[in-house]
Amino acid sequence: MKVSICSGGTGGHMFPACALFEILKERGHSVYMITDTRGDVFCSNIHNKVIVKTIRISRKKAVHAVVGFVRMFWKFLRMWFRDSPDVIVGFGGMFTVIPILVAKCFGSNVIIYEQNSILGKANRLLSYFSDSNASFFDLGNGWKHIPSPVRDEFIKLKDVPYICDEKVRIIIIGGSQGARSFSDIIPMALEKVPLDQRKNIEIVQQVSNEMRQSLEDRYGKLGVQSTLMSFVHNMAEEMSNSQLVICRSGASTLAELSTIGRPAILIPYPGATDNHQAFNAAYYVRKQAAWMVEEKDGIIEKLSSIISEVLVNRELLKLAASNMINSSMSDSRDSFVKLIESMCN
Repeated sequence: MKVSICSGGTGGHMFPACALFEILKERGHSVYMITDTRGDVFCSNIHNKVIVKTIRISRKKAVHAVVGFVRMFWKFLRMWFRDSPDVIVGFGGMFTVIPILVAKCFGSNVIIYEQNSILGKANRLLSYFSDSNASFFDLGNGWKHIPSPVRDEFIKLKDVPYICDEKVRIIIIGGSQGARSFSDIIPMALEKVPLDQRKNIEIVQQVSNEMRQSLEDRYGKLGVQSTLMSFVHNMAEEMSNSQLVICRSGASTLAELSTIGRPAILIPYPGATDNHQAFNAAYYVRKQAAWMVEEKDGIIEKLSSIISEVLVNRELLKLAASNMINSSMSDSRDSFVKLIESMCN
């Protein structure tokens, strides 16, 4: 079977898309990735791919944008006649609209997948033209509930036990939308945690190169052991070796946490479309698997209070870790492959 996977270029879209690519290739299907220039960094190990220049939409460059869209249309039209996939899977992002509509018009089966609790604009539009709609959260209205595909490295670590008896190792990840603000927020919150509690903390944090030294100095003055890195290459291992994660609440990160069962303090990205990250986080707060701290006035005090509370009462962390586990995540890729294969039966 020929399968195209089409994804916008952010990590939240690309991580599950790459996980699906891996398993389809293992199962012997002919598969290629379609993404924009931003997404290329996430699939550098994938050779069978098409990378299209990102089109910036603005009033000042409206003509350039229109020309770019026309070129993109013809590019994907030629691609369809050359490769004619049986199924095309869209993981969201406005970039996916043209290639998916072209594929639909010329006979490919279309699957739309939504990772977040609120439908994105592209998926909302494409859902009217798709043959099957699936989602990580239970959206109802005919959407199939299928866990988000996660990378194999997380599935391999799903049975690593959660132990929280001595130091609390906190991994702080934020990507481009969190690394800088977290570098300000976290030290200020830790400063308000009593010194005798801070000594029981070890920090692993994703941070920009220009801020690394100053942040290392700040943690040193607070008496907190820290390991700082610009990019976390072995994310699954780092997460599984931690007792607490502080991160945004994008769906791909939440899927990974659900696979390995690690509790989190979730700080939703305030610029997320329709505030969907806050809705994502609220679901895990209701499950008592996480805490949510919104990036607004009072964040320092609230974050400090939560960290202090879990340092004193480790049972809260153990309960949240247990509640975070979603046993169906280990079968998420199989479920997705079955859906794709059913489209051509």
